[in-house]
Amino acid sequence: MTQPTIRHHLVFAHPSRTSFDGQIVDAYTETVARLGQDVIVRDLYTIGFDPVLRDEERPLHGTGDISPDVAAELEMLRSAHALVLVYPIWFALPPAMLKGYVDRVLGAGYSFRDLQAQVGHPALKGKPLLSFSTSGTSLPWLHEQGQVLSLRDIFDVYLWRGFGMQQSEHIMIDSVVRDMSSAYAAEQLERVRTTAERICAKLLSDWHAARKAAVLGRPAN
Repeated sequence: MTQPTIRHHLVFAHPSRTSFDGQIVDAYTETVARLGQDVIVRDLYTIGFDPVLRDEERPLHGTGDISPDVAAELEMLRSAHALVLVYPIWFALPPAMLKGYVDRVLGAGYSFRDLQAQVGHPALKGKPLLSFSTSGTSLPWLHEQGQVLSLRDIFDVYLWRGFGMQQSEHIMIDSVVRDMSSAYAAEQLERVRTTAERICAKLLSDWHAARKAAVLGRPAN
């Protein structure tokens, strides 16, 4: 049987490609490639993505026109089987660059009424969401501040349910500082590789299930 083309759409939102977040991107993409799947990496800072939402782009308010840069991102998302986010946590939230990507790209043509009704975004519906975030502070401290649950509720779960995605998973890597040990860094990157392997296996399984359902003439689960 011909191996299907399975594609991951990875959005990288860190200003330094040589940061530990950049190493996460490398570990993920190398693992996916080794398993015969594709990754499209959208390095938002490198490509000069404009995160500012204009009034005319707002659903129900503007003209409904989608700018060329957003249209290109949506086309790539439509051809992808999973959305992967890699970003640092700054002041308890993802960088403004990533929020701008959500506003302009994921929210393109998708109003708050669609979100509330969980209509499902055409480019995202039924696809898994996987996030990797880093923080300089420790996970116990983040829990004490209520940040872990808050971030998952206001970002991961909101995107997952609001856009009609299949599921949401978040790998949080804490204590990422300049002098962290090489052993700790290696351990965390191995977590990334293991997660990538698992996601690849799931996407391949989903593809086979969908193909079998199509042959049998019934909807896939």
